[in-house]
Amino acid sequence: MSEEHVETVRTLYGELSHGDFSGFAELPDDFEFVTSPEVPDAGTYRGAAASRWMTTWVDSFDELKMEASEFIDGGDKVVFSIFQRGRPRGSGGLIEGRWWQVVTFREAEMVRVETFQERTQALEAAGLSE
Repeated sequence: MSEEHVETVRTLYGELSHGDFSGFAELPDDFEFVTSPEVPDAGTYRGAAASRWMTTWVDSFDELKMEASEFIDGGDKVVFSIFQRGRPRGSGGLIEGRWWQVVTFREAEMVRVETFQERTQALEAAGLSE
């Protein structure tokens, strides 16, 4: 099943790399999103609040793209790098950043995404080591 989890994440983030964020609409009601402490309004968001947080983040940018790479299979967790690039609405400046995410699955369903600044933090959260 874990190879299927990696492929699910690859597919979703492949869509995000083209600016298609419609996959967020298919998340389960008990889905959790945990932001990196460095972002505005950092915290843990559940259900509709998670969806709102992610939608607000996406909507705060023009031309936002997210590219995922370096997928690490952790069984019911997938660790990967994400590179985000976009222009904050009303600004001419471009913002770029690299983060690490851990996606947790319950059977075939994504139920949690955690975001970290460092690879080692993500690996530790997934119960993996370098």
